Amino acid sequence: MPFRRERKKVERPIDVSRSIEESLEEAAAGEEEEDVVDLADLDDASAKEVVAAEPEHPASDLGIRLRDALTTDAPPRVEARPPVRHPETDVDLAVDAARGLRLRNPVLTASGTFGQGIEYAELIDVSRLGAIVNKGTTPVARPGNPQYRIAETPSGILNSIGLENPGATEVARKYGKQWAALGVPVIVNVAGYSVDDYVYVVAEMAGTPGVVAFELNVSCPNVKGGMLFGCDPGLAAEVTRAVKAETDLPVIVKLTPNAPDVVAVARACEEAGADGLTAINTVLGMRIDTARRRPILGTGSGGLSGPAIRPIAVHITYQVAQAVTIPVIGAGGITSAEDALEFLMAGAAAVQIGTATFADPLAPLKTIEGLAAYVREQRLGSIREVIGAALPRG
Repeated sequence: MPFRRERKKVERPIDVSRSIEESLEEAAAGEEEEDVVDLADLDDASAKEVVAAEPEHPASDLGIRLRDALTTDAPPRVEARPPVRHPETDVDLAVDAARGLRLRNPVLTASGTFGQGIEYAELIDVSRLGAIVNKGTTPVARPGNPQYRIAETPSGILNSIGLENPGATEVARKYGKQWAALGVPVIVNVAGYSVDDYVYVVAEMAGTPGVVAFELNVSCPNVKGGMLFGCDPGLAAEVTRAVKAETDLPVIVKLTPNAPDVVAVARACEEAGADGLTAINTVLGMRIDTARRRPILGTGSGGLSGPAIRPIAVHITYQVAQAVTIPVIGAGGITSAEDALEFLMAGAAAVQIGTATFADPLAPLKTIEGLAAYVREQRLGSIREVIGAALPRG
């Protein structure tokens, strides 16, 4: 990949004599022109290629498959290829990430950090992943929260994206065929403000190619009212029960560490029929801009992710795994196979990698390779032998 030159910072002041919409449109137009140049540099493409969205050089195999998925109603073209050997080939990494959800390996990507999966498909072989979890999907399109949406912290980041997405109908229409072409299981992350919202999204996404399960985001810390369900066992059970009545696919509930009693919520979800749990979502946090004497994030507080929260996530996974009989997916600050092993030994059946992919898109694949190496070195029959190894015996 060619070196990408540092973009010169251009201040685009808002003209108070004009409407805010007009000023913002003009600023956006200038940034779009700069993006064309930057994309050309990044992809070693001409500006003409970027603007036309058509390469002058031959497209990659994956690019052809994704293009075909968008331009035809026919099933994605699958060509016979000689098998490719990866470091995890011939190592038994298969796990049950939820009831009825068997995956080739325990490494998934976390919602909100991997886009819709298509964005990373030109960088890594996503078909090697256990599954991807798409960006949070709501009944209708959401523009997201006001800027700033991201703030760096020691060993992590705060985010307040606000579930920006095009809405369930558009997600299914735009990405379904491309998901099928990627050859990786897709778990749809569902968010909403009411029980009916969650049911609506699941109904709209029914039959979408590539989708194998739903993950209920009942615990978003940076959307108004977004933590309501995840903090109350009764409400969490209500939304779980309603979604289970709508779909035959596995339903996974994503737990919030900000609940007064996470274990009580976990038990309530299992009793309501949940097929799995994700532990955990981000931890509520804030940073202050001392020069402005105001919070950095546009919404004030946001969700803290990254290695800073890993000990919290391991602890909650350890507690929840002992309290329920359904599989638990560990998430929170995982950057390597060593981190993933902590969660697996704490009782997680699988893991999600999120923030680490921002710094290193290869982090999930490196984790898979590291787990395969561990199984070989320890002469294990499968990775399943380490699941719950650190839990109390007897």
